[in-house]
Amino acid sequence: MFLTSKLPLVAVDIGSHSIKLAQLRFSRDRYELVSFGIMPLEPEAIVDGSIKDIDRVTDTLSSLVKAEGVKSRHAIASVSGEAVIIKKIKMPTMSQEELSEKIQEEAEEYIPFDIDDVTMDFQILRQPGQISDSMDDPESKDKMEVLLVAVQREIIEARMEILEGAGLKPVIMDLDVFAMMNAVNMAENLEHRGCVVLIDLGSSFTNINIVNNGFTHFTRDFRFGGLQCTGKLQAEFKISPQEADEFKRGNIPDSVDKEIVKKIVLESFDPIIEEVKNSIGGFENLENCSVDQAFLTGGGALLNGVDRLFADRLGIAAEIFNPFQNIKVDLKKFDAESVAELAPLTTVALGLAARRFDYT
Repeated sequence: MFLTSKLPLVAVDIGSHSIKLAQLRFSRDRYELVSFGIMPLEPEAIVDGSIKDIDRVTDTLSSLVKAEGVKSRHAIASVSGEAVIIKKIKMPTMSQEELSEKIQEEAEEYIPFDIDDVTMDFQILRQPGQISDSMDDPESKDKMEVLLVAVQREIIEARMEILEGAGLKPVIMDLDVFAMMNAVNMAENLEHRGCVVLIDLGSSFTNINIVNNGFTHFTRDFRFGGLQCTGKLQAEFKISPQEADEFKRGNIPDSVDKEIVKKIVLESFDPIIEEVKNSIGGFENLENCSVDQAFLTGGGALLNGVDRLFADRLGIAAEIFNPFQNIKVDLKKFDAESVAELAPLTTVALGLAARRFDYT
């Protein structure tokens, strides 16, 4: 069967804390939500982005597929974390076909894994003459800029095993950072937004994607996320993970000192904001571009005031991105309050679901 832009796909976002499932359809120049569901994973099923219990994760996805009444069997999923390497490299000018043959040889210099254990892809970002001259690389003007992507095969294979175990047929494997960009682009048209940073505040990892005029120019996944804050709140107040999550969202009992909760939450963001700040600074020093906007997604974006915190600390505008803003949602089928509340959690899933519309 040939894959076409009309083939209905089910998007599956397997996170450390939960699995999200989404389907979209395109009608009359607008995306429409067909299905969306979220189901929490059991603790320790996925640790630091690594799947520890494939059977549990598969069972959870199977239950979610059944609960949402998903009929499409063709699926798209994504990966992230330390097993994903994304590098911007400079190479001599050559055709797409020549680059396909040459890239693996060049990649060995940049990939810290055995080259035989990874799956690679690439995208040409800029041709010679479009790259700013560099003091330490005066020949840059004669080279083209390429975005190199490499993922350890075992990470992809684990997700494929889960999808197949749940009765789905994986046809596309994407990256979280690209899915996030796709979702934001549906509403913001990043091609005309200049330099912006997309920040996905996950449970185990934070993903950064700096986009310049619609193209990824810098990405980073680092191991700081909401679980660190959850653990500190649990230890301080002797509460469950679920209660800690409620504390983070501002649902704090009168018997609990709100200032202590606030202090723990703010301190948990310190290493995240510092990493983001350093990444932006490094990017701006290398590129003739200033980042002036941050879009926040993921579970960490559910916290009250997190947009103001990032804006103050980064010195740029920051907003919690709502991926539903340009998607038609039938409020007879979906609960408006739940859609609004869960919006930051849906970004990767919706970005994956829309990926099919440019896939042929």
